[in-house]
Amino acid sequence: MATTISDRISDLETVLYWEGEIDNQRIRELLGVQPVWASKLMAELVKRVGKHATKETSRSPLRLTPRALEKSKNRALDDYLRIVKAQCAGEEVVEDARLDLSVVAPNVFVAIMQAIKNKNGLSIVYHSMNDPKGSERQIFPHAMVRAPRRWHVRAWCAKRQEFRDFTLGRISSIVEFDEVAPYTRANDKEWNETVSFYVTAHPSLSPEQQTIIAAEYYPGASARRLVVRKCLAGYIIQDLRLATDINKQTPPEYQLFVPEAKNLKLTFDAA
Repeated sequence: MATTISDRISDLETVLYWEGEIDNQRIRELLGVQPVWASKLMAELVKRVGKHATKETSRSPLRLTPRALEKSKNRALDDYLRIVKAQCAGEEVVEDARLDLSVVAPNVFVAIMQAIKNKNGLSIVYHSMNDPKGSERQIFPHAMVRAPRRWHVRAWCAKRQEFRDFTLGRISSIVEFDEVAPYTRANDKEWNETVSFYVTAHPSLSPEQQTIIAAEYYPGASARRLVVRKCLAGYIIQDLRLATDINKQTPPEYQLFVPEAKNLKLTFDAA
């Protein structure tokens, strides 16, 4: 199916809502068009969004108003990922069946992205299993993480005085403040370190079933070796349904097993 100008404007509008701003250079990067076309598309985008975005000058980026961000919660983040990943020519033949179950508010996503870019802090109200009513935290983010089921931000937490993971869907309020991060990604030991572990067929499976698992996940080998960031190992094991206790986690729900799980310090939930 050919991409129409309306499709392109729709894609640019999605990028605008998730990045908070867009300029001609960004349009050229996304669509691979010449400056003249980028200007025409920008003009059409300005018409499309109307009062929901503003430009301070003709050369300034088009920026969403705070009110527009608050009202854009029904936009799908996967649409944004599809656009920025690649502009696919022709009919798509791959269906991405992953589901992001958490609801990510665009104003939260934009604020975090901008704080990472500016190396500033964020004041958030965060709801956790231990504190469901929510409490105010001051965090300094350095990376966004998309796990299979939801989004996290990796950040220095002033309250806990350590790097923690915060689920975006549990942030109910967010405000950027102009304070330089006391610690950065370079100081996040568990982010910069990797751990490796092997994945093999669950020993409770029959020999024939284990052969099927081997052919599917590690053909020609006795196990599959994974190398991941230390702070993300728990999430990956959980989301891939890898058994860490073969007595409690059994087939058919669990078909893969991590033999050395006891030696790993795993985190299975965000802060």
